[in-house]
Amino acid sequence: MSILNICIWNANGVNQHKLELIRFLTEKNIDVMLISETHLTNKNNFFIAGYRLHVTNHPDGKAHGGTAVLVRNRLNHHALEPHATAQLQATTISLKNRGSDLNLTAIYCPPRFKITDCEFKDFFGTLGPRFLAGGDYNAKHMYWGSRLINPKGRQLYYTIINKHNNLDIISPGKPTYWPSDRNKIPDLIDFAVVKNIDRSLITADTCTDLSSDHSPVLIKLCEQPMIVEPKVSLTTHKTNWLKYRKY
Repeated sequence: MSILNICIWNANGVNQHKLELIRFLTEKNIDVMLISETHLTNKNNFFIAGYRLHVTNHPDGKAHGGTAVLVRNRLNHHALEPHATAQLQATTISLKNRGSDLNLTAIYCPPRFKITDCEFKDFFGTLGPRFLAGGDYNAKHMYWGSRLINPKGRQLYYTIINKHNNLDIISPGKPTYWPSDRNKIPDLIDFAVVKNIDRSLITADTCTDLSSDHSPVLIKLCEQPMIVEPKVSLTTHKTNWLKYRKY
């Protein structure tokens, strides 16, 4: 069984980190990057060679919030309906596997909006029978390793422990957010909610390779994604049409 390398990261503006992100994707051999707080708008043309980009911008059209999924071109996948509200932005792709398909979601929950456990439940209900939804939830609870409990964390906790929802948490168990305000204390708010994924098949840890106020969370998942076969070409180079105009 092969390993699928997934990374969760709050970029706090992805355009300004493009060069280091390209290097990170190569060095860490990332297959799928789940990005929150992209700060992209419809005017941006963000592109990284070798990857397909799927985005969900903030619904007000301004450069804040937002999510994106970067997925290797060779992985057989398609995008699902984006979720764009002031309370929650999410981008989801469906990855074709030799077993059951896997939906991967980048999620961002802005801190100032409340989300009830019923709203969390309804959202997760749109992600299909088997998924991993990773990102910045701005939800704190000691159940997944945060220092304290905040209202959003309490509501998400109620959603997770409800056995009828069949959900689980995948957390690195250490701080992921490093505030610039010295009066604030680092805490864990970046993690993944999963459904129908065996815990024995997944690991999560943080790293310090990207310059943001959030640590990337590296997730290794035992999966068998289907590969898109490259198109066969009879030539090995591009035709220089300008060269032939004079003939």
